[in-house]
Amino acid sequence: MQARQAAVAFRQRMGVKTITQGTRIQKLSIHTPDDLEARCAAVAELADEIWHEHFTAIIGAVQVDYMLAKFQSAERICASIRQEGYVYLTAADTEKDRLIGYCGVVPEDDGLLLSKLYVHSDFRGRGIARSFLEELFAMCRQEYGLDRIRLTVNKYNFSAITIHEKNGFTIIDTVKADIGGGFFMDDYVMEFVLPKDDR
Repeated sequence: MQARQAAVAFRQRMGVKTITQGTRIQKLSIHTPDDLEARCAAVAELADEIWHEHFTAIIGAVQVDYMLAKFQSAERICASIRQEGYVYLTAADTEKDRLIGYCGVVPEDDGLLLSKLYVHSDFRGRGIARSFLEELFAMCRQEYGLDRIRLTVNKYNFSAITIHEKNGFTIIDTVKADIGGGFFMDDYVMEFVLPKDDR
Protein backbone atom coordinates (compact mmCIF):
# COMPACT_ATOMS: atom_id res chain seq x y z
CA MET A 1 0.00 0.00 0.00
CA GLN A 2 2.80 2.44 0.89
CA ALA A 3 4.57 1.73 -2.40
CA ARG A 4 1.36 2.44 -4.33
CA GLN A 5 0.78 5.70 -2.43
CA ALA A 6 4.37 6.73 -3.10
CA ALA A 7 3.91 6.00 -6.80
CA VAL A 8 0.73 8.08 -6.93
CA ALA A 9 2.45 10.96 -5.11
CA PHE A 10 5.36 10.79 -7.57
CA ARG A 11 3.02 10.90 -10.58
CA GLN A 12 1.24 13.92 -9.12
CA ARG A 13 4.53 15.77 -8.62
CA MET A 14 5.47 14.97 -12.21
CA GLY A 15 2.10 16.20 -13.48
CA VAL A 16 0.82 12.74 -14.45
CA LYS A 17 -2.88 11.92 -14.29
CA THR A 18 -4.68 8.78 -15.40
CA ILE A 19 -7.89 9.81 -17.21
CA THR A 20 -9.24 6.49 -18.48
CA GLN A 21 -8.11 2.90 -18.37
CA GLY A 22 -4.94 2.79 -20.45
CA THR A 23 -4.66 6.56 -20.97
CA ARG A 24 -2.75 9.15 -18.96
CA ILE A 25 -2.17 12.90 -19.19
CA GLN A 26 1.21 14.39 -18.35
CA LYS A 27 2.37 18.00 -18.11
CA LEU A 28 5.42 19.44 -19.90
CA SER A 29 6.63 22.74 -18.48
CA ILE A 30 9.75 24.64 -17.50
CA HIS A 31 9.83 22.35 -14.45
CA THR A 32 9.98 19.14 -16.52
CA PRO A 33 13.11 17.08 -15.71
CA ASP A 34 16.08 16.57 -17.98
CA ASP A 35 14.21 14.62 -20.68
CA LEU A 36 12.30 17.69 -21.93
CA GLU A 37 14.02 17.62 -25.34
CA ALA A 38 13.12 13.98 -25.91
CA ARG A 39 9.52 14.57 -24.89
CA CYS A 40 9.25 17.63 -27.14
CA ALA A 41 10.62 15.52 -30.00
CA ALA A 42 7.90 12.94 -29.35
CA VAL A 43 5.24 15.68 -29.46
CA ALA A 44 6.70 17.02 -32.72
CA GLU A 45 6.62 13.53 -34.24
CA LEU A 46 2.96 13.17 -33.29
CA ALA A 47 2.20 16.65 -34.63
CA ASP A 48 3.71 15.70 -37.98
CA GLU A 49 1.46 12.64 -38.23
CA ILE A 50 -1.72 14.42 -37.11
CA TRP A 51 -1.21 17.50 -39.26
CA HIS A 52 -0.53 15.57 -42.46
CA GLU A 53 -3.56 13.36 -41.83
CA HIS A 54 -6.01 16.11 -40.83
CA PHE A 55 -4.93 19.46 -42.25
CA THR A 56 -3.71 18.59 -45.75
CA ALA A 57 -7.29 18.61 -47.06
CA ILE A 58 -7.96 21.95 -45.35
CA ILE A 59 -4.86 24.05 -46.09
CA GLY A 60 -2.78 21.92 -48.47
CA ALA A 61 0.40 19.92 -48.02
CA VAL A 62 2.78 22.84 -48.65
CA GLN A 63 1.28 24.98 -45.89
CA VAL A 64 1.14 21.99 -43.56
CA ASP A 65 4.89 21.44 -44.00
CA TYR A 66 5.57 25.15 -43.52
CA MET A 67 3.51 25.41 -40.33
CA LEU A 68 4.99 22.23 -38.86
CA ALA A 69 8.50 23.58 -39.37
CA LYS A 70 7.63 27.04 -38.05
CA PHE A 71 5.41 26.18 -35.07
CA GLN A 72 5.56 22.46 -34.25
CA SER A 73 9.18 21.33 -34.49
CA ALA A 74 10.82 19.87 -31.41
CA GLU A 75 13.07 22.92 -31.14
CA ARG A 76 10.14 25.33 -31.39
CA ILE A 77 8.10 23.43 -28.79
CA CYS A 78 11.03 23.39 -26.34
CA ALA A 79 11.69 27.10 -26.92
CA SER A 80 8.03 27.97 -26.31
CA ILE A 81 8.17 26.11 -22.98
CA ARG A 82 11.51 27.48 -21.83
CA GLN A 83 11.27 31.05 -23.10
CA GLU A 84 7.59 31.94 -23.55
CA GLY A 85 5.82 30.31 -20.61
CA TYR A 86 3.95 27.64 -22.56
CA VAL A 87 2.73 24.51 -20.83
CA TYR A 88 1.93 21.35 -22.79
CA LEU A 89 -0.28 18.46 -21.77
CA THR A 90 0.28 15.13 -23.49
CA ALA A 91 -1.99 12.08 -23.57
CA ALA A 92 -0.43 8.66 -23.83
CA ASP A 93 -1.81 5.20 -24.48
CA THR A 94 -0.10 3.27 -21.72
CA GLU A 95 -0.81 -0.12 -23.27
CA LYS A 96 1.00 0.74 -26.51
CA ASP A 97 3.43 3.21 -24.89
CA ARG A 98 2.75 5.95 -27.44
CA LEU A 99 1.58 9.53 -27.44
CA ILE A 100 -1.92 9.99 -28.81
CA GLY A 101 -2.66 13.66 -28.23
CA TYR A 102 -1.34 16.97 -26.95
CA CYS A 103 -2.30 20.55 -26.26
CA GLY A 104 -0.35 23.73 -25.56
CA VAL A 105 -1.40 26.79 -23.55
CA VAL A 106 0.10 30.09 -22.45
CA PRO A 107 -1.35 32.66 -20.05
CA GLU A 108 -2.16 36.12 -21.39
CA ASP A 109 -3.34 39.22 -19.54
CA ASP A 110 -7.04 38.50 -19.97
CA GLY A 111 -7.21 34.74 -20.40
CA LEU A 112 -5.48 31.46 -21.11
CA LEU A 113 -4.59 31.00 -24.79
CA LEU A 114 -5.13 27.44 -26.02
CA SER A 115 -2.85 27.44 -29.04
CA LYS A 116 -2.90 23.71 -29.80
CA LEU A 117 -5.19 20.75 -29.10
CA TYR A 118 -4.82 17.64 -31.23
CA VAL A 119 -5.70 13.96 -30.88
CA HIS A 120 -4.55 11.15 -33.17
CA SER A 121 -7.33 9.96 -35.49
CA ASP A 122 -7.25 6.42 -34.03
CA PHE A 123 -8.20 7.80 -30.61
CA ARG A 124 -10.76 10.49 -31.40
CA GLY A 125 -14.22 10.16 -29.92
CA ARG A 126 -12.91 8.69 -26.65
CA GLY A 127 -13.17 11.83 -24.51
CA ILE A 128 -9.48 12.74 -24.67
CA ALA A 129 -10.08 16.29 -25.92
CA ARG A 130 -12.66 16.76 -23.17
CA SER A 131 -10.17 15.49 -20.58
CA PHE A 132 -7.60 17.99 -21.82
CA LEU A 133 -10.17 20.78 -21.52
CA GLU A 134 -11.16 19.76 -18.00
CA GLU A 135 -7.51 19.94 -16.98
CA LEU A 136 -7.19 23.34 -18.64
CA PHE A 137 -10.33 24.69 -16.97
CA ALA A 138 -8.80 23.79 -13.59
CA MET A 139 -5.39 25.23 -14.51
CA CYS A 140 -6.99 28.44 -15.75
CA ARG A 141 -8.47 29.19 -12.31
CA GLN A 142 -6.12 27.48 -9.89
CA GLU A 143 -2.72 28.13 -11.45
CA TYR A 144 -3.25 31.36 -13.35
CA GLY A 145 -6.21 33.07 -11.64
CA LEU A 146 -7.92 33.59 -15.00
CA ASP A 147 -11.57 33.15 -15.91
CA ARG A 148 -11.53 32.39 -19.64
CA ILE A 149 -9.83 30.33 -22.31
CA ARG A 150 -9.45 31.47 -25.91
CA LEU A 151 -8.38 29.63 -29.02
CA THR A 152 -8.23 30.11 -32.76
CA VAL A 153 -9.47 27.49 -35.19
CA ASN A 154 -9.38 27.37 -38.98
CA LYS A 155 -12.77 28.40 -40.37
CA TYR A 156 -12.92 25.19 -42.41
CA ASN A 157 -11.91 22.84 -39.61
CA PHE A 158 -15.54 21.93 -39.06
CA SER A 159 -14.94 18.91 -36.81
CA ALA A 160 -12.83 20.95 -34.37
CA ILE A 161 -15.35 23.80 -34.35
CA THR A 162 -18.11 21.33 -33.50
CA ILE A 163 -16.07 19.80 -30.65
CA HIS A 164 -15.28 23.20 -29.16
CA GLU A 165 -18.92 24.30 -29.39
CA LYS A 166 -20.03 21.09 -27.64
CA ASN A 167 -17.59 21.92 -24.86
CA GLY A 168 -19.00 25.41 -24.33
CA PHE A 169 -16.82 27.58 -26.57
CA THR A 170 -18.47 30.29 -28.67
CA ILE A 171 -17.21 32.20 -31.69
CA ILE A 172 -16.42 35.79 -30.69
CA ASP A 173 -14.35 37.09 -33.61
CA THR A 174 -12.49 36.28 -36.83
CA VAL A 175 -8.82 36.84 -37.56
CA LYS A 176 -6.64 36.49 -40.64
CA ALA A 177 -2.95 36.33 -39.72
CA ASP A 178 0.02 36.53 -42.07
CA ILE A 179 2.41 33.78 -40.93
CA GLY A 180 5.05 34.38 -43.61
CA GLY A 181 5.99 32.34 -46.64
CA GLY A 182 2.95 33.70 -48.47
CA PHE A 183 0.62 31.85 -46.07
CA PHE A 184 -2.23 33.04 -43.86
CA MET A 185 -4.22 31.55 -41.02
CA ASP A 186 -7.91 32.34 -41.60
CA ASP A 187 -9.48 31.56 -38.24
CA TYR A 188 -12.37 31.98 -35.87
CA VAL A 189 -11.57 33.15 -32.36
CA MET A 190 -13.49 31.07 -29.83
CA GLU A 191 -13.83 31.60 -26.10
CA PHE A 192 -14.97 29.72 -23.02
CA VAL A 193 -15.80 31.75 -19.91
CA LEU A 194 -15.63 29.77 -16.68
CA PRO A 195 -18.81 30.02 -14.58
CA LYS A 196 -18.56 32.51 -11.73
CA ASP A 197 -19.79 29.99 -9.16
CA ASP A 198 -16.65 27.88 -9.77
CA ARG A 199 -14.46 30.51 -8.15
